[in-house]
Amino acid sequence: RYQSGVHAAREEREFSMSREMPPDVVAHSHLEAPLLATEHDHRRPCSLDESPGYRMRRRVALVTLALIGCVSLVMGDHSFGTWHAPSRGAAVGLAAQAQSRSFGSWFLLLVFIVACIVGGVLALQAAVVKGVEVAIEAFDRDYLGVDVNIESTSFNAFTGRLQIRDVKVDNPEGYSKDGLLTAQTFILDLNMGRALLSLGHEIEVTELKIIGVAANLEFNGYLWGKSNAMTILETLKTSTARPKGPIQPVYDYWHAKHGEHTFHCDPAWEGEEKKDVQFFAFIEQAPNTEPVYDFWNRFYQEHTFRIGECSSMVEKRGENPVFFAFKEQAPDTEPVYEYWHPGNKEHTLHLEPAWPTEERGEIQFYAYRTDPSGKSKGDVRKAAIKPVYDFWHSQNRQHTFHHLPAWGGESEKCIQFYAHDGKVDGTEAIWDFWHADSGKKRFHFGEPREGEVRRSPLFYVFPEQVDGTEPVYEFYHAGNNEYNLHFGEPWDGEEQREVMFYAYRDDPLD
Repeated sequence: RYQSGVHAAREEREFSMSREMPPDVVAHSHLEAPLLATEHDHRRPCSLDESPGYRMRRRVALVTLALIGCVSLVMGDHSFGTWHAPSRGAAVGLAAQAQSRSFGSWFLLLVFIVACIVGGVLALQAAVVKGVEVAIEAFDRDYLGVDVNIESTSFNAFTGRLQIRDVKVDNPEGYSKDGLLTAQTFILDLNMGRALLSLGHEIEVTELKIIGVAANLEFNGYLWGKSNAMTILETLKTSTARPKGPIQPVYDYWHAKHGEHTFHCDPAWEGEEKKDVQFFAFIEQAPNTEPVYDFWNRFYQEHTFRIGECSSMVEKRGENPVFFAFKEQAPDTEPVYEYWHPGNKEHTLHLEPAWPTEERGEIQFYAYRTDPSGKSKGDVRKAAIKPVYDFWHSQNRQHTFHHLPAWGGESEKCIQFYAHDGKVDGTEAIWDFWHADSGKKRFHFGEPREGEVRRSPLFYVFPEQVDGTEPVYEFYHAGNNEYNLHFGEPWDGEEQREVMFYAYRDDPLD
Protein backbone atom coordinates (compact mmCIF):
# COMPACT_ATOMS: atom_id res chain seq x y z
CA ARG A 1 0.00 0.00 0.00
CA TYR A 2 1.47 3.44 -0.97
CA GLN A 3 0.70 7.03 -0.02
CA SER A 4 0.23 9.78 -2.60
CA GLY A 5 3.49 11.08 -4.03
CA VAL A 6 5.32 7.76 -3.75
CA HIS A 7 6.46 8.03 -7.35
CA ALA A 8 8.16 11.41 -6.66
CA ALA A 9 9.85 10.01 -3.57
CA ARG A 10 11.12 7.04 -5.58
CA GLU A 11 12.77 9.43 -8.07
CA GLU A 12 14.46 11.44 -5.28
CA ARG A 13 15.96 8.40 -3.54
CA GLU A 14 17.84 5.42 -4.81
CA PHE A 15 17.22 2.43 -2.72
CA SER A 16 18.39 -1.01 -3.66
CA MET A 17 15.88 -3.70 -2.86
CA SER A 18 17.95 -6.81 -2.36
CA ARG A 19 16.66 -10.26 -1.42
CA GLU A 20 19.81 -10.72 0.70
CA MET A 21 18.74 -7.84 2.99
CA PRO A 22 18.64 -9.00 6.61
CA PRO A 23 15.12 -9.92 7.70
CA ASP A 24 15.19 -7.56 10.67
CA VAL A 25 15.92 -4.47 8.56
CA VAL A 26 13.00 -2.27 7.78
CA ALA A 27 13.58 0.69 5.51
CA HIS A 28 11.34 3.69 5.27
CA SER A 29 11.37 6.58 2.81
CA HIS A 30 11.00 10.19 3.90
CA LEU A 31 7.33 9.72 3.04
CA GLU A 32 7.30 6.72 5.42
CA ALA A 33 6.16 4.40 2.63
CA PRO A 34 6.74 0.78 3.77
CA LEU A 35 9.13 -0.69 1.24
CA LEU A 36 9.94 -4.03 2.86
CA ALA A 37 8.34 -6.33 5.36
CA THR A 38 9.65 -9.33 7.16
CA GLU A 39 8.66 -12.88 6.35
CA HIS A 40 6.93 -13.12 9.70
CA ASP A 41 4.16 -10.57 8.95
CA HIS A 42 3.14 -12.46 5.77
CA ARG A 43 3.78 -9.49 3.47
CA ARG A 44 6.06 -9.33 0.44
CA PRO A 45 8.27 -6.39 -0.68
CA CYS A 46 6.21 -3.61 -2.07
CA SER A 47 8.16 -3.30 -5.33
CA LEU A 48 6.16 -2.04 -8.27
CA ASP A 49 8.16 -3.78 -10.97
CA GLU A 50 8.37 -7.43 -9.92
CA SER A 51 10.55 -9.67 -12.07
CA PRO A 52 8.89 -12.05 -14.60
CA GLY A 53 10.37 -15.08 -12.82
CA TYR A 54 8.81 -14.08 -9.51
CA ARG A 55 5.42 -13.56 -11.09
CA MET A 56 5.64 -16.99 -12.77
CA ARG A 57 6.51 -18.74 -9.49
CA ARG A 58 3.62 -17.02 -7.78
CA ARG A 59 1.16 -18.14 -10.46
CA VAL A 60 2.41 -21.73 -10.22
CA ALA A 61 1.92 -21.65 -6.46
CA LEU A 62 -1.62 -20.27 -6.83
CA VAL A 63 -2.58 -22.90 -9.45
CA THR A 64 -1.15 -25.66 -7.25
CA LEU A 65 -3.16 -24.50 -4.26
CA ALA A 66 -6.30 -24.23 -6.41
CA LEU A 67 -5.85 -27.82 -7.62
CA ILE A 68 -5.35 -29.03 -4.07
CA GLY A 69 -8.56 -27.22 -3.06
CA CYS A 70 -10.53 -28.79 -5.93
CA VAL A 71 -9.31 -32.28 -5.05
CA SER A 72 -10.23 -31.72 -1.43
CA LEU A 73 -13.70 -30.59 -2.42
CA VAL A 74 -14.19 -33.65 -4.66
CA MET A 75 -12.93 -36.00 -1.94
CA GLY A 76 -15.25 -34.47 0.61
CA ASP A 77 -12.84 -32.03 2.29
CA HIS A 78 -14.47 -28.58 2.50
CA SER A 79 -11.82 -26.86 4.70
CA PHE A 80 -10.97 -24.51 1.80
CA GLY A 81 -14.33 -22.79 1.93
CA THR A 82 -12.47 -19.55 2.98
CA TRP A 83 -9.15 -19.15 1.21
CA HIS A 84 -6.20 -16.97 2.32
CA ALA A 85 -3.09 -16.61 0.16
CA PRO A 86 -0.22 -18.17 2.11
CA SER A 87 3.37 -17.14 1.98
CA ARG A 88 5.97 -19.17 0.19
CA GLY A 89 7.13 -20.60 3.47
CA ALA A 90 3.66 -21.83 4.42
CA ALA A 91 3.04 -23.47 1.04
CA VAL A 92 5.14 -26.53 1.91
CA GLY A 93 3.19 -27.13 5.11
CA LEU A 94 -0.10 -26.62 3.33
CA ALA A 95 0.89 -29.09 0.64
CA ALA A 96 1.82 -31.65 3.26
CA GLN A 97 -1.50 -31.07 5.01
CA ALA A 98 -3.37 -31.43 1.70
CA GLN A 99 -1.48 -34.65 0.97
CA SER A 100 -2.49 -36.02 4.36
CA ARG A 101 -6.11 -35.07 3.79
CA SER A 102 -6.03 -36.57 0.29
CA PHE A 103 -4.71 -39.85 1.66
CA GLY A 104 -7.48 -39.91 4.24
CA SER A 105 -10.10 -39.21 1.58
CA TRP A 106 -8.79 -41.99 -0.65
CA PHE A 107 -8.88 -44.34 2.31
CA LEU A 108 -12.51 -43.39 2.99
CA LEU A 109 -13.30 -43.95 -0.70
CA LEU A 110 -11.73 -47.40 -0.52
CA VAL A 111 -13.77 -48.22 2.58
CA PHE A 112 -16.91 -47.03 0.76
CA ILE A 113 -16.16 -49.24 -2.26
CA VAL A 114 -15.59 -52.26 -0.03
CA ALA A 115 -18.83 -51.53 1.81
CA CYS A 116 -20.69 -51.34 -1.52
CA ILE A 117 -19.25 -54.71 -2.59
CA VAL A 118 -20.22 -56.32 0.69
CA GLY A 119 -23.68 -54.75 0.50
CA GLY A 120 -24.08 -56.00 -3.07
CA VAL A 121 -23.11 -59.52 -2.04
CA LEU A 122 -25.59 -59.46 0.83
CA ALA A 123 -28.30 -58.18 -1.53
CA LEU A 124 -27.44 -60.96 -4.01
CA GLN A 125 -27.72 -63.55 -1.25
CA ALA A 126 -31.12 -62.21 -0.21
CA ALA A 127 -32.30 -62.13 -3.84
CA VAL A 128 -31.20 -65.74 -4.45
CA VAL A 129 -32.93 -66.93 -1.27
CA LYS A 130 -36.13 -65.11 -2.21
CA GLY A 131 -35.92 -66.39 -5.79
CA VAL A 132 -35.56 -69.99 -4.64
CA GLU A 133 -38.56 -69.68 -2.35
CA VAL A 134 -40.69 -68.10 -5.09
CA ALA A 135 -39.58 -70.75 -7.62
CA ILE A 136 -40.47 -73.60 -5.27
CA GLU A 137 -43.81 -71.99 -4.52
CA ALA A 138 -44.56 -71.67 -8.25
CA PHE A 139 -43.13 -75.07 -9.16
CA ASP A 140 -44.85 -77.32 -6.65
CA ARG A 141 -48.51 -76.98 -7.59
CA ASP A 142 -47.97 -76.14 -11.27
CA TYR A 143 -45.62 -79.04 -12.01
CA LEU A 144 -45.93 -81.61 -9.21
CA GLY A 145 -49.53 -81.06 -8.22
CA VAL A 146 -48.62 -81.04 -4.51
CA ASP A 147 -47.19 -78.59 -2.00
CA VAL A 148 -43.46 -78.51 -1.20
CA ASN A 149 -42.77 -77.05 2.25
CA ILE A 150 -39.35 -75.74 3.39
CA GLU A 151 -38.23 -74.48 6.79
CA SER A 152 -35.39 -72.16 5.75
CA THR A 153 -33.07 -71.28 2.85
CA SER A 154 -29.56 -69.81 2.93
CA PHE A 155 -27.02 -68.87 0.26
CA ASN A 156 -23.34 -67.90 0.47
CA ALA A 157 -22.41 -65.79 -2.56
CA PHE A 158 -18.66 -66.13 -1.88
CA THR A 159 -18.64 -69.93 -1.92
CA GLY A 160 -21.74 -70.44 -4.07
CA ARG A 161 -23.36 -72.84 -1.59
CA LEU A 162 -27.16 -72.98 -1.44
CA GLN A 163 -28.76 -74.85 1.48
CA ILE A 164 -32.45 -75.71 1.82
CA ARG A 165 -33.38 -77.16 5.20
CA ASP A 166 -36.27 -79.33 6.40
CA VAL A 167 -37.94 -80.10 3.08
CA LYS A 168 -41.29 -81.93 2.95
CA VAL A 169 -43.11 -83.00 -0.23
CA ASP A 170 -46.82 -83.62 0.40
CA ASN A 171 -48.75 -86.58 -0.95
CA PRO A 172 -51.17 -86.24 -3.89
CA GLU A 173 -54.88 -86.34 -3.23
CA GLY A 174 -56.16 -89.81 -2.39
CA TYR A 175 -53.15 -90.78 -0.26
CA SER A 176 -52.26 -90.36 3.41
CA LYS A 177 -51.22 -87.09 5.03
CA ASP A 178 -47.78 -88.39 5.98
CA GLY A 179 -46.18 -86.92 2.86
CA LEU A 180 -44.19 -88.49 0.04
CA LEU A 181 -40.69 -87.36 0.98
CA THR A 182 -38.80 -85.51 3.71
CA ALA A 183 -35.17 -84.38 3.78
CA GLN A 184 -33.14 -82.61 6.43
CA THR A 185 -30.96 -80.62 4.03
CA PHE A 186 -30.49 -80.06 0.31
CA ILE A 187 -27.02 -78.67 -0.51
CA LEU A 188 -26.16 -77.29 -3.96
CA ASP A 189 -22.70 -75.93 -4.76
CA LEU A 190 -22.76 -73.50 -7.68
CA ASN A 191 -19.94 -72.33 -9.93
CA MET A 192 -20.09 -68.61 -9.12
CA GLY A 193 -17.34 -67.68 -11.58
CA ARG A 194 -19.25 -69.11 -14.50
CA ALA A 195 -22.50 -67.57 -13.28
CA LEU A 196 -20.93 -64.10 -13.01
CA LEU A 197 -19.10 -64.28 -16.34
CA SER A 198 -22.32 -65.30 -18.12
CA LEU A 199 -24.35 -62.67 -16.21
CA GLY A 200 -26.54 -65.41 -14.77
CA HIS A 201 -27.38 -67.10 -18.09
CA GLU A 202 -25.37 -70.23 -17.24
CA ILE A 203 -25.79 -71.93 -13.86
CA GLU A 204 -23.52 -74.90 -13.18
CA VAL A 205 -24.19 -77.15 -10.18
CA THR A 206 -20.83 -78.64 -9.19
CA GLU A 207 -22.18 -80.75 -6.34
CA LEU A 208 -25.53 -81.86 -4.98
CA LYS A 209 -26.05 -83.44 -1.56
CA ILE A 210 -29.26 -84.60 0.09
CA ILE A 211 -28.96 -85.36 3.79
CA GLY A 212 -31.48 -87.24 5.93
CA VAL A 213 -33.89 -88.49 3.23
CA ALA A 214 -37.03 -90.44 4.14
CA ALA A 215 -39.51 -91.60 1.46
CA ASN A 216 -43.05 -92.91 1.96
CA LEU A 217 -44.28 -95.12 -0.89
CA GLU A 218 -48.03 -95.75 -0.98
CA PHE A 219 -50.50 -97.36 -3.39
CA ASN A 220 -54.12 -96.37 -3.90
CA GLY A 221 -55.37 -99.97 -4.12
CA TYR A 222 -55.86 -102.65 -1.48
CA LEU A 223 -53.31 -105.01 -2.99
CA TRP A 224 -51.86 -102.96 -5.80
CA GLY A 225 -52.53 -99.78 -7.73
CA LYS A 226 -50.88 -96.55 -8.70
CA SER A 227 -48.27 -95.28 -6.27
CA ASN A 228 -48.05 -91.74 -4.96
CA ALA A 229 -44.64 -91.35 -6.63
CA MET A 230 -46.06 -92.47 -10.00
CA THR A 231 -48.96 -90.04 -9.64
CA ILE A 232 -46.54 -87.12 -9.14
CA LEU A 233 -44.38 -88.26 -12.07
CA GLU A 234 -47.42 -88.38 -14.36
CA THR A 235 -48.42 -84.89 -13.22
CA LEU A 236 -44.89 -83.66 -13.91
CA LYS A 237 -44.91 -85.22 -17.39
CA THR A 238 -48.25 -83.63 -18.24
CA SER A 239 -47.26 -80.21 -16.91
CA THR A 240 -43.97 -80.10 -18.81
CA ALA A 241 -45.85 -80.85 -22.04
CA ARG A 242 -47.94 -77.71 -21.59
CA PRO A 243 -46.89 -74.66 -23.58
CA LYS A 244 -44.60 -72.26 -21.76
CA GLY A 245 -45.45 -68.59 -21.82
CA PRO A 246 -48.38 -66.32 -20.98
CA ILE A 247 -51.51 -67.13 -22.99
CA GLN A 248 -54.44 -64.77 -23.39
CA PRO A 249 -57.74 -64.87 -25.29
CA VAL A 250 -57.93 -63.16 -28.67
CA TYR A 251 -61.30 -61.45 -29.15
CA ASP A 252 -63.11 -60.13 -32.17
CA TYR A 253 -63.93 -56.42 -31.88
CA TRP A 254 -66.52 -54.56 -33.92
CA HIS A 255 -65.96 -50.97 -35.07
CA ALA A 256 -69.37 -49.67 -36.10
CA LYS A 257 -68.07 -46.48 -37.74
CA HIS A 258 -65.52 -48.33 -39.88
CA GLY A 259 -67.79 -51.35 -40.40
CA GLU A 260 -65.09 -53.95 -39.72
CA HIS A 261 -63.85 -56.52 -37.22
CA THR A 262 -60.39 -56.58 -35.67
CA PHE A 263 -58.77 -59.47 -33.78
CA HIS A 264 -56.46 -58.94 -30.82
CA CYS A 265 -56.15 -59.23 -27.04
CA ASP A 266 -57.52 -56.75 -24.52
CA PRO A 267 -57.97 -53.82 -24.42
CA ALA A 268 -60.29 -52.66 -27.19
CA TRP A 269 -58.91 -50.07 -29.58
CA GLU A 270 -60.53 -46.67 -29.81
CA GLY A 271 -64.11 -46.84 -31.08
CA GLU A 272 -64.35 -50.64 -30.82
CA GLU A 273 -66.79 -52.91 -29.02
CA LYS A 274 -65.49 -56.20 -27.65
CA LYS A 275 -67.38 -59.30 -28.76
CA ASP A 276 -66.40 -62.96 -28.24
CA VAL A 277 -63.26 -65.01 -27.65
CA GLN A 278 -62.13 -66.51 -30.96
CA PHE A 279 -58.99 -68.41 -29.90
CA PHE A 280 -56.06 -68.33 -27.46
CA ALA A 281 -52.55 -67.18 -28.34
CA PHE A 282 -49.31 -66.10 -26.67
CA ILE A 283 -48.74 -62.46 -25.71
CA GLU A 284 -44.97 -63.11 -25.47
CA GLN A 285 -42.93 -65.14 -27.93
CA ALA A 286 -42.77 -68.82 -26.97
CA PRO A 287 -40.78 -71.62 -28.64
CA ASN A 288 -41.84 -72.32 -32.27
CA THR A 289 -44.21 -69.34 -32.38
CA GLU A 290 -44.13 -66.44 -34.84
CA PRO A 291 -45.33 -62.84 -34.39
CA VAL A 292 -48.74 -62.00 -35.85
CA TYR A 293 -48.99 -58.38 -37.02
CA ASP A 294 -51.81 -55.98 -37.79
CA PHE A 295 -51.73 -54.79 -41.42
CA TRP A 296 -53.63 -51.67 -42.49
CA ASN A 297 -54.67 -51.57 -46.16
CA ARG A 298 -54.93 -47.94 -47.22
CA PHE A 299 -56.83 -48.80 -50.41
CA TYR A 300 -59.51 -51.09 -48.93
CA GLN A 301 -59.49 -49.31 -45.55
CA GLU A 302 -59.40 -52.49 -43.47
CA HIS A 303 -57.22 -54.36 -41.00
CA THR A 304 -55.92 -57.86 -41.64
CA PHE A 305 -53.86 -60.05 -39.30
CA ARG A 306 -51.18 -62.54 -40.31
CA ILE A 307 -47.57 -63.67 -40.01
CA GLY A 308 -44.98 -62.07 -42.29
CA GLU A 309 -44.40 -58.87 -44.21
CA CYS A 310 -46.53 -56.45 -46.24
CA SER A 311 -47.97 -57.98 -49.41
CA SER A 312 -48.30 -54.71 -51.34
CA MET A 313 -47.31 -51.06 -51.30
CA VAL A 314 -50.74 -50.03 -50.03
CA GLU A 315 -50.27 -52.00 -46.80
CA LYS A 316 -48.64 -50.74 -43.63
CA ARG A 317 -47.56 -53.18 -40.91
CA GLY A 318 -47.97 -52.34 -37.25
CA GLU A 319 -44.82 -51.65 -35.28
CA ASN A 320 -45.41 -54.39 -32.68
CA PRO A 321 -46.97 -57.87 -32.89
CA VAL A 322 -50.53 -58.18 -31.62
CA PHE A 323 -49.87 -61.76 -30.43
CA PHE A 324 -47.78 -64.86 -31.21
CA ALA A 325 -49.02 -68.09 -32.81
CA PHE A 326 -47.70 -71.27 -34.40
CA LYS A 327 -46.84 -71.29 -38.09
CA GLU A 328 -46.89 -75.11 -38.08
CA GLN A 329 -49.48 -77.11 -36.20
CA ALA A 330 -48.52 -77.91 -32.60
CA PRO A 331 -50.25 -80.34 -30.21
CA ASP A 332 -53.79 -79.28 -29.25
CA THR A 333 -53.83 -76.38 -31.73
CA GLU A 334 -56.31 -75.85 -34.54
CA PRO A 335 -56.05 -73.93 -37.81
CA VAL A 336 -57.11 -70.29 -37.77
CA TYR A 337 -58.50 -69.29 -41.18
CA GLU A 338 -58.95 -65.98 -42.93
CA TYR A 339 -62.55 -65.56 -44.13
CA TRP A 340 -64.15 -63.16 -46.57
CA HIS A 341 -67.48 -61.60 -45.65
CA PRO A 342 -69.11 -60.31 -48.86
CA GLY A 343 -71.79 -58.40 -46.97
CA ASN A 344 -69.36 -56.32 -44.91
CA LYS A 345 -66.63 -56.43 -47.56
CA GLU A 346 -64.08 -57.43 -44.93
CA HIS A 347 -61.71 -60.21 -43.92
CA THR A 348 -62.21 -61.97 -40.60
CA LEU A 349 -59.94 -64.30 -38.62
CA HIS A 350 -61.12 -67.20 -36.48
CA LEU A 351 -61.42 -70.93 -36.01
CA GLU A 352 -63.96 -72.99 -37.88
CA PRO A 353 -66.81 -72.82 -38.56
CA ALA A 354 -67.31 -69.85 -40.85
CA TRP A 355 -69.70 -67.15 -39.78
CA PRO A 356 -72.90 -66.81 -41.79
CA THR A 357 -72.34 -65.84 -45.46
CA GLU A 358 -68.55 -66.01 -45.05
CA GLU A 359 -66.25 -67.72 -47.52
CA ARG A 360 -63.32 -69.60 -46.03
CA GLY A 361 -59.84 -68.65 -47.21
CA GLU A 362 -56.37 -69.92 -46.32
CA ILE A 363 -54.92 -71.03 -43.00
CA GLN A 364 -53.04 -68.12 -41.42
CA PHE A 365 -51.59 -69.88 -38.35
CA TYR A 366 -52.46 -72.32 -35.55
CA ALA A 367 -53.82 -71.44 -32.12
CA TYR A 368 -55.69 -72.97 -29.18
CA ARG A 369 -59.45 -73.26 -28.92
CA THR A 370 -59.15 -73.37 -25.12
CA ASP A 371 -56.37 -72.16 -22.84
CA PRO A 372 -54.09 -75.18 -22.27
CA SER A 373 -52.69 -73.66 -19.07
CA GLY A 374 -56.14 -73.07 -17.61
CA LYS A 375 -55.09 -69.63 -16.33
CA SER A 376 -56.55 -67.24 -18.89
CA LYS A 377 -59.80 -65.50 -18.22
CA GLY A 378 -62.60 -66.06 -20.69
CA ASP A 379 -63.31 -68.92 -23.05
CA VAL A 380 -64.29 -69.44 -26.65
CA ARG A 381 -68.00 -68.80 -26.75
CA LYS A 382 -70.03 -71.95 -26.49
CA ALA A 383 -72.80 -72.66 -28.96
CA ALA A 384 -76.19 -71.24 -28.02
CA ILE A 385 -79.69 -72.09 -29.13
CA LYS A 386 -81.17 -69.23 -31.15
CA PRO A 387 -84.27 -68.77 -33.29
CA VAL A 388 -84.01 -69.30 -37.04
CA TYR A 389 -86.19 -66.86 -39.01
CA ASP A 390 -87.45 -66.84 -42.53
CA PHE A 391 -86.47 -63.65 -44.40
CA TRP A 392 -87.91 -62.39 -47.68
CA HIS A 393 -85.72 -60.85 -50.38
CA SER A 394 -88.11 -59.01 -52.68
CA GLN A 395 -85.59 -58.40 -55.49
CA ASN A 396 -84.52 -62.07 -55.67
CA ARG A 397 -88.06 -63.26 -54.85
CA GLN A 398 -86.76 -65.80 -52.41
CA HIS A 399 -86.94 -66.85 -48.75
CA THR A 400 -83.74 -67.39 -46.76
CA PHE A 401 -83.39 -69.13 -43.38
CA HIS A 402 -80.85 -68.09 -40.77
CA HIS A 403 -80.31 -66.33 -37.43
CA LEU A 404 -80.59 -62.59 -37.02
CA PRO A 405 -79.70 -60.10 -38.39
CA ALA A 406 -81.27 -59.81 -41.83
CA TRP A 407 -78.91 -59.82 -44.79
CA GLY A 408 -78.81 -56.95 -47.24
CA GLY A 409 -82.12 -56.36 -49.03
CA GLU A 410 -84.05 -58.75 -46.76
CA SER A 411 -87.03 -58.23 -44.49
CA GLU A 412 -87.49 -60.26 -41.31
CA LYS A 413 -90.53 -62.50 -41.09
CA CYS A 414 -91.31 -65.23 -38.50
CA ILE A 415 -89.43 -67.67 -36.29
CA GLN A 416 -89.54 -71.09 -37.95
CA PHE A 417 -87.57 -73.21 -35.45
CA TYR A 418 -84.68 -73.09 -32.94
CA ALA A 419 -81.16 -74.32 -33.70
CA HIS A 420 -77.60 -74.02 -32.35
CA ASP A 421 -75.36 -71.26 -33.66
CA GLY A 422 -72.30 -73.49 -33.23
CA LYS A 423 -71.49 -77.17 -33.31
CA VAL A 424 -72.46 -79.35 -30.35
CA ASP A 425 -72.43 -83.12 -30.02
CA GLY A 426 -74.82 -84.81 -32.44
CA THR A 427 -75.40 -81.79 -34.66
CA GLU A 428 -74.36 -80.99 -38.22
CA ALA A 429 -74.25 -77.76 -40.16
CA ILE A 430 -76.88 -76.51 -42.57
CA TRP A 431 -74.96 -74.70 -45.31
CA ASP A 432 -75.72 -71.78 -47.54
CA PHE A 433 -75.41 -72.89 -51.19
CA TRP A 434 -75.53 -70.69 -54.27
CA HIS A 435 -77.20 -72.04 -57.42
CA ALA A 436 -75.97 -69.93 -60.33
CA ASP A 437 -78.48 -71.11 -62.96
CA SER A 438 -81.53 -70.17 -60.87
CA GLY A 439 -79.85 -67.25 -59.12
CA LYS A 440 -81.20 -68.54 -55.82
CA LYS A 441 -79.84 -69.79 -52.49
CA ARG A 442 -80.46 -73.28 -51.18
CA PHE A 443 -80.08 -74.71 -47.67
CA HIS A 444 -79.18 -78.28 -46.72
CA PHE A 445 -76.57 -80.65 -45.19
CA GLY A 446 -73.40 -81.90 -46.74
CA GLU A 447 -71.93 -81.49 -50.17
CA PRO A 448 -73.19 -79.27 -53.03
CA ARG A 449 -75.82 -80.65 -55.35
CA GLU A 450 -75.50 -80.26 -59.09
CA GLY A 451 -74.88 -76.64 -60.08
CA GLU A 452 -74.39 -75.47 -56.47
CA VAL A 453 -71.46 -73.76 -54.76
CA ARG A 454 -71.17 -74.16 -50.98
CA ARG A 455 -70.68 -70.90 -49.10
CA SER A 456 -70.81 -71.05 -45.30
CA PRO A 457 -72.58 -72.82 -42.40
CA LEU A 458 -75.67 -71.04 -41.11
CA PHE A 459 -76.81 -73.07 -38.06
CA TYR A 460 -76.49 -76.54 -36.53
CA VAL A 461 -79.29 -79.09 -36.21
CA PHE A 462 -79.75 -82.81 -35.59
CA PRO A 463 -79.78 -85.27 -38.52
CA GLU A 464 -81.53 -87.79 -36.23
CA GLN A 465 -84.41 -87.09 -33.89
CA VAL A 466 -83.57 -86.42 -30.22
CA ASP A 467 -85.81 -85.56 -27.28
CA GLY A 468 -87.73 -82.32 -27.80
CA THR A 469 -87.07 -82.02 -31.54
CA GLU A 470 -89.48 -82.21 -34.46
CA PRO A 471 -88.93 -82.86 -38.20
CA VAL A 472 -88.23 -79.89 -40.47
CA TYR A 473 -89.15 -80.50 -44.11
CA GLU A 474 -87.85 -79.16 -47.37
CA PHE A 475 -90.52 -77.56 -49.56
CA TYR A 476 -90.30 -76.58 -53.21
CA HIS A 477 -92.11 -73.47 -54.53
CA ALA A 478 -92.42 -73.74 -58.29
CA GLY A 479 -93.57 -70.14 -58.76
CA ASN A 480 -90.47 -68.67 -57.10
CA ASN A 481 -88.22 -71.61 -58.05
CA GLU A 482 -87.00 -71.78 -54.45
CA TYR A 483 -86.54 -74.36 -51.69
CA ASN A 484 -87.83 -73.51 -48.19
CA LEU A 485 -87.44 -75.02 -44.69
CA HIS A 486 -90.11 -75.15 -41.99
CA PHE A 487 -92.41 -77.32 -39.87
CA GLY A 488 -95.92 -78.52 -40.72
CA GLU A 489 -98.00 -78.00 -43.79
CA PRO A 490 -96.86 -76.48 -47.12
CA TRP A 491 -97.26 -72.75 -47.65
CA ASP A 492 -99.29 -71.56 -50.62
CA GLY A 493 -97.74 -72.80 -53.85
CA GLU A 494 -95.34 -75.18 -52.09
CA GLU A 495 -94.78 -78.89 -52.52
CA GLN A 496 -93.58 -80.89 -49.52
CA ARG A 497 -90.40 -82.93 -50.00
CA GLU A 498 -88.43 -85.04 -47.52
CA VAL A 499 -87.44 -84.46 -43.89
CA MET A 500 -84.24 -82.40 -43.91
CA PHE A 501 -83.36 -82.42 -40.17
CA TYR A 502 -84.75 -82.18 -36.63
CA ALA A 503 -84.97 -78.96 -34.62
CA TYR A 504 -86.75 -77.43 -31.63
CA ARG A 505 -90.11 -75.78 -32.13
CA ASP A 506 -89.57 -73.66 -28.99
CA ASP A 507 -86.52 -72.66 -27.00
CA PRO A 508 -85.77 -75.71 -24.80
CA LEU A 509 -84.12 -73.53 -22.14
CA ASP A 510 -87.29 -71.50 -21.46
